[in-house]
Amino acid sequence: MKQITLPLLALVFSAAVASASWKVGGSTALGSPGNSAEVREVQLSTEGRSARLTAIVFPEKSFALRVLDSPSPGGTKAAQVLQAAGCVAGVNGGYFHDDYRPVGLMVSDGKEVHAFEKARLLSGVLAVRGNRIEIVRSGAFKPGRDVRQALQCGPMLVESGAPVAGLNAERIARRTVVATDGRGHWALAYITSVSLADAARILTAPGLFGDWPVKTALNLDGGSSSGLWAASAGKPVSLPEFGTVRNYLGIEPR
Repeated sequence: MKQITLPLLALVFSAAVASASWKVGGSTALGSPGNSAEVREVQLSTEGRSARLTAIVFPEKSFALRVLDSPSPGGTKAAQVLQAAGCVAGVNGGYFHDDYRPVGLMVSDGKEVHAFEKARLLSGVLAVRGNRIEIVRSGAFKPGRDVRQALQCGPMLVESGAPVAGLNAERIARRTVVATDGRGHWALAYITSVSLADAARILTAPGLFGDWPVKTALNLDGGSSSGLWAASAGKPVSLPEFGTVRNYLGIEPR
């Protein structure tokens, strides 16, 4: 019988974890930051493991996305910045250096704060052109004066409704993602500690967002940067980031 070495065992285990299917165990409405937008908490499980996803789900026809620059990088929190900007909900944004300089393209309200970069990690761009929100591969992104908001981040997690192949299945961290069905439905989501491969599988779990499936999803900054805030008629929904960040993605009514 052929002996399997420890590195090979680790590879086999990693592949098994990456291919595990996640199932929705229950979904709870936590509140609404405005007409036709909703905050939902979804419980998920797979092969003895569990995760929780909290998402702000909203229609593009009723809400816009804004990239908000911190007025004091390293000294503000999501809830503070989002409320001051008049947003009803939002999450942390993209990557940044130790001195809080943005990593990759950042456009806020039509102003380019930082230029586009070529890097393997920065595989996708979330952009707003006029009233249209889009997620595209960095290589396919076309700059222009019509780009009002943009964040370059990554990796891409879901494309054409399927998990992206080759995502890391070992490093566990909290995740912040932006996802869409490509037909006007959007979600900003916070996922408890999982790998990137797990996050992609979770986002393609049947019934995750009810009657619309995720077609495209982009990973934002995660770990200690992950944070989510949403206004509500009752108590606001708040999952504060542990650290401080450079920018945020905010949702505002049109």
